[in-house]
Amino acid sequence: MNKISYYLVVIVGLLTFIQFFPHAFLGMPSVLEHIQKGEIQPAAAQSMQMIWLYSSVMMLLSSIWLFFLAKPVKEGKHVARLQVLYLSIGLLAFGLGCSYIAQTVFNPLFFFTVEGILLLLSVTVFYRRDQQE
Repeated sequence: MNKISYYLVVIVGLLTFIQFFPHAFLGMPSVLEHIQKGEIQPAAAQSMQMIWLYSSVMMLLSSIWLFFLAKPVKEGKHVARLQVLYLSIGLLAFGLGCSYIAQTVFNPLFFFTVEGILLLLSVTVFYRRDQQE
């Protein structure tokens, strides 16, 4: 049993689920405010709204998917391990990419890097394969 891996996946799933709410319900009004002030050019305004909506939905879906993957990871299922690995790589790439763009490690999106590291640890350092395979 991979109890530590299980808890790490659940924790990241819970954190991502919690992050969804301010992102979707506080972030979108902020985007609309920036559009209204003219800080986002009209040509990009519609795309910005769509990107924000997409990222909100994907945060929610990612968190839900982590909840589905937690138990199979605990049981040592290889397919679940790979899926969590892919999610961790995606979060790390996004977080590190944001650090590169912001030219500072500790930017507002640094937390995604932390989540990626936690997921990576859950399927590498703390993970043991199912003995029945």
